[in-house]
Order: sequence, then structure tokens, then C-alpha cells
Amino acid sequence: MLERKFEIRIPASTANLGPGFDTMGLALGLYLHVRGQIRPAGQPWRLSVSGPYTDGIPLDPADNLICRVARHTAASAYVNLPPLDLHISNAIPLGSGLGSSAAAIIAGVSLVEAVTGMEFAQPELLRHAMVFENYTDNLAPARYGGWITSCGRAHGTPILFHRTFPADIHLIIVTPDFALPTEQMRAILPDAIPRAEAIFQMQHVMMFVGALEHHRYELLREAMRDHLHQPYRAPFVPGLAEILELEQDGLWATALSGAGPSALALASHNLEGIAAAMQQCFAAHGHQSVVYHPRIDTIGRTIRYLHPDEDLCATPAEALHPA
Repeated sequence: MLERKFEIRIPASTANLGPGFDTMGLALGLYLHVRGQIRPAGQPWRLSVSGPYTDGIPLDPADNLICRVARHTAASAYVNLPPLDLHISNAIPLGSGLGSSAAAIIAGVSLVEAVTGMEFAQPELLRHAMVFENYTDNLAPARYGGWITSCGRAHGTPILFHRTFPADIHLIIVTPDFALPTEQMRAILPDAIPRAEAIFQMQHVMMFVGALEHHRYELLREAMRDHLHQPYRAPFVPGLAEILELEQDGLWATALSGAGPSALALASHNLEGIAAAMQQCFAAHGHQSVVYHPRIDTIGRTIRYLHPDEDLCATPAEALHPA
């Protein structure tokens, strides 16, 4: 066991990107930080929190997702995990379609790595993480950063493909003042769709990938159309229908971020004007919202070992002032 203090940093993520339901995600420069150190044997785990989004984070290790994942992962890996003193600084809005659960799950798996010094290979890491979230569109970018497409297979963990997201496309995230449980937003989706809709969906996923990789951004508005999840989720996100039809100078396309309610825009310029128009769509339905202009995180999860004098409960500046 490594006795040093450590800090784990995990990015937020936006999944689906329109038509890529459960297939692709993009890591964002909004972060969950977990600082920790080993406590004496026989002592209980101890948790504290800070940052702009802490309401709803349990301080009881038995209920806290990070701790539950860490304990389960350690048991599955036949590792004896000692009691820990953890400080959680969170700048990822909870229940907002920005991968907060995936970040917590990757943090839990990473706790085992930070304490033991081991590093899980990709298949093993996914196996541990997918016990708690059985799809990789948020998990993969939270761990590995960047734009990742994934594909399940008959045997073994999903295959991940790291793709290059164009540097000249800017992201806008607008998060309204309400949360939506992912489980509820998945439960409303149909169990089956007509063949024509399945063909539509496959065509648009391929168009989206091609538009980005060949810099045909004028195709993004069509490419990001979706028939699989957004039409069913839109009634639960007042203002989304208007955002999906929004036309603004510099705006390429919009989409629901993950299961929502956050909305995503891809743009070339006029970022403030586009963000204001998106906010107005939510405001027309009585909801305030917060705007983020996150960079794309290309690194994913990091583990850093702290100097003994560093304060375990210090809140990183990027958690106090998210992008």
C-alpha cells in the first residue's frame, strides 16, 4: 500500500452527440477531484466535500458511489482496501447529462489503483466499472479522455476507438436548473424501433463521424438528428425542442447532452450569442440555466501524489471556477 496522499481528477463527459446513443462520448474540462490518504487500521472511512455541486453527495461511505465502487473493485481484484480519508471536490453538475455518475465510478476504481500502485488494463477496468453502469459512452472518456466511440461484442468488454475531435469546433453546454435521473430517462425509451428508424440512426451516426473527420461541418445539423432517444426525452426537458431547431450565426448543430437535461452546441464562433439563445429557450419555459464553455479534455483520469504538506481538504481552483 502507498502511504502518500493522492489526488484523482476525472473529467465530465457528454454522451450520444445526437445520434450516437450508447456509442460515443466526449470528455469535457469540468472535473471531479478526489483527494485521499490511508487512515490507521480499525478507523472508519471519513468523507468531506466541497465545490459548487455537492448537494446530494452522500457522506456515508455505505451510500457514496465512489466508496461503493472502490470497495467492490478491491474485493473483485482480491485487494484489501484500508480505510481512507477522502475529500471530494465536485464541479460536475449532478443529474444533468454530463457524466457525473461515470466520473464517480471511475474515481472509485481509481482509488484502488492510487492506494495499491497498480493500474488496471483496459478490459479489467471496464469490467469493474460496468458493474455499476452498463454502457461506456461516459465511462470511456472519463477514464481515457477525448472523443471515444465504443462497440459491445458477444464476448468480452467493449472495444474502444479513440478519435480526433476537430480543434476548430467549440463546445457550449447549457444546464437548466433541474435534474433528471438517468434511470428514468432510459426507462422511457422504447424497447424496439422500426427498421426504417434503425437505418436512419446508423446513417446519421456515420454521417456525424464523416462530417467531423472530413471537416464537412455544414453537414452536422443533419448528421446530429436523432430518432432513437431525443424525441422521447424532449417532453421532460422543456425548451429542448426549441434548442434542437435553433439557428444562429456560427452554430453548427445542437443536441441533448447524454440523458439531459443539459444541451450541447457545436459552434465556430458567436459563442456568447448562441449560449444566450439557448438560455432563452429554457427561460421561455420558466427555467434558469448555467452556461459552460468547456475545452475538450484529451487526457482523462489522472492520479497525482501530493507533497506531505499539501492540504487534503483544499479545493482546486478549477473546481471553484468551472469552465
